[in-house]
Amino acid sequence: MNLGRLIERKLQEAREAGAFDHLPRKGRLDLGDDTGVPEDERLAMHMLKSNDLLPAWIEEDKALRAKLVEARGALYRAYVWRRRQLAQTGHPEDRRRIEQEWHQARRLFEQNIAEINRDIFHFNLRAPSTAVHRLPLRLQEEYERLERMAAEDDRSPVTVEPSDRRSVDRR
Repeated sequence: MNLGRLIERKLQEAREAGAFDHLPRKGRLDLGDDTGVPEDERLAMHMLKSNDLLPAWIEEDKALRAKLVEARGALYRAYVWRRRQLAQTGHPEDRRRIEQEWHQARRLFEQNIAEINRDIFHFNLRAPSTAVHRLPLRLQEEYERLERMAAEDDRSPVTVEPSDRRSVDRR
């Protein structure tokens, strides 16, 4: 196994478990210590900090995460809808229509993932360091994640509406 992938997987598991949710200054860039900032970039960093702005690559990363949350949320809602509809009907024509809707939702999700992966590629080209690069998404892993989330919900004593679900991305 690739060490980088192992580390990324462990970090992802920690994110999903909420280990990083309550860190001090979460989501804020600490520009107070500029010793690591090249001298020719210090003025720009100071201006960003003074105006409570973030560097463009951080904004781009936030937009990537938001796209991923939206894509995962839409797939999750379609999955839950499909399961409910199939449980309520026995008519073959209805079941076929439900499965067609599900396949259409999956195709849309796969298109969204392809677009997000293109965005990740471009983000990685502009990111200032390989330490902040994002790994491309893998469809099989995304579908496995969906199954795990659904299994967790099945074990949960409280029904959670997909729109209320804060853990769709869990980051």
